[in-house]
Amino acid sequence: MTAPETIELARCGSCQARFLPGDGPCPRCGSADCGVYAASALGKVLAATELHYPASGWHSPHRLALVEVADAVRILAILEGTLPAPGAVVEVRSDGAVYRARTEPSR
Repeated sequence: MTAPETIELARCGSCQARFLPGDGPCPRCGSADCGVYAASALGKVLAATELHYPASGWHSPHRLALVEVADAVRILAILEGTLPAPGAVVEVRSDGAVYRARTEPSR
């Protein structure tokens, strides 16, 4: 059996806010006391859209989804696969500064 996929999230030691890791202080309280932890990469699609005329350099159709992962952290991700309905479960992964979601999570 393979271990479930994870994604890195950040937590503020001062106000306990949870958010995507990045440079700088906590976006809620400004504290520098932030740490990274692993959370499940599975999330629920809140909304999804398909752009037929995306910005230059992006393929068409360009699919995007707002995905809620563990601890109510929300991620705007590029979709790989078909356009999911709200409530569908997807697997999110970090690709550098870009997040991608698969509509058919690996098992």
